[in-house]
Amino acid sequence: MVRFDLVTIWRIGASLPDVWQALTEPSRWPEWWPGLETAIELDKDGTDGPLPDDRRRFVWKGVFPYRLTTDIRIVHVEPFRTIEAVASGDVAGTGVWRFAARGGLTEARHEWRVRVTAPWLSVLSRLARPLVCWNHGKIMEWGAHGLARRLGAGCCIVEKEPALPAEGQGQRQ
Repeated sequence: MVRFDLVTIWRIGASLPDVWQALTEPSRWPEWWPGLETAIELDKDGTDGPLPDDRRRFVWKGVFPYRLTTDIRIVHVEPFRTIEAVASGDVAGTGVWRFAARGGLTEARHEWRVRVTAPWLSVLSRLARPLVCWNHGKIMEWGAHGLARRLGAGCCIVEKEPALPAEGQGQRQ
C-alpha cells in the first residue's frame, strides 16, 4: 500500500485570527486556492466555524491531468491552535492543521498522512511517486500564495519538512 506522510508549513504575514478565519471557511477556499475545484458541505448543521463531525467533499486538480476527490470529517478542534480531520475517498488517513503566531507571522502547518485507496492513483504513485509529491507541493504552494493575496499579506513563505515518522509500514516522501 502506498503511503504519503507530507508536511507543509505556510508562514503568512497576517494575524492568527485572520488566517484561522480564512482556513475555517473551506466553502470559500476555491475563491482563493487555485487547484481546488470544489468544496461541498456534506452534512454541516449550519453553525459557524469548524466543529467535530463537519464533513466536506473536496475535488483537487494540480498540474497533472487528474483529479483527486477526498471527503474530510473534522474530529477535533482547538480554536486558533489545531484542526484534526480524517480523510476518505481517493486517499484515506489523517490531516492536521496546526496554527501559531511566530515573529510577526502566522504559521499554519499542515500534516497529511494518507494511504492511497484509488487503484489508478496507487499505480501512478508507484510509478511516479516524486511527481505525485511534487504535484501535492504545488497545490499547497498555490494555496499559501492564494491565502496571502486574499488577506493582503506582504509575506508568504512555503516550506516542506522532511516526512513525518512512519506509523507502521509504508513509504514516506
